[in-house]
Amino acid sequence: MRQYTTADRLQQIMSENNLKQVDIIEKSKPFQEELGVKLGKSALSQYVNGIQSPDQRKLTLLALTLDVSEAWLMGYDVPRERDTISSSESALDETPQFRSIQRKAKSLSVADQERLLKLMDLTFQEVLNGGGDDEHDL
Repeated sequence: MRQYTTADRLQQIMSENNLKQVDIIEKSKPFQEELGVKLGKSALSQYVNGIQSPDQRKLTLLALTLDVSEAWLMGYDVPRERDTISSSESALDETPQFRSIQRKAKSLSVADQERLLKLMDLTFQEVLNGGGDDEHDL
């Protein structure tokens, strides 16, 4: 059941962590780039003051930035912590190199993404087939 608003939750986090809106904007920049979502001062101000609610993409951005679950940020009575993937992939997602690869691949056409996949398959064939080292010098 929803007990609070997103504005309430944002104000709570800001108070608990002594954050200003500008701090949230700054902290969100890596996630803005990663998700391809922009968050401006005016939009955040409207969310904090309850004038407007964030759409799904902005809600995801804010939840990642503040390291809370989206449902909690929306005001639902659920655990505050984000669900995390407990696989080896979650560690890969956190490396700057992996994020850089993702960002660059997103800007490619589908045909170029296919070419990149083929190139990766050829380059890392031994690793992808279960053999070889995890570390390569190119």
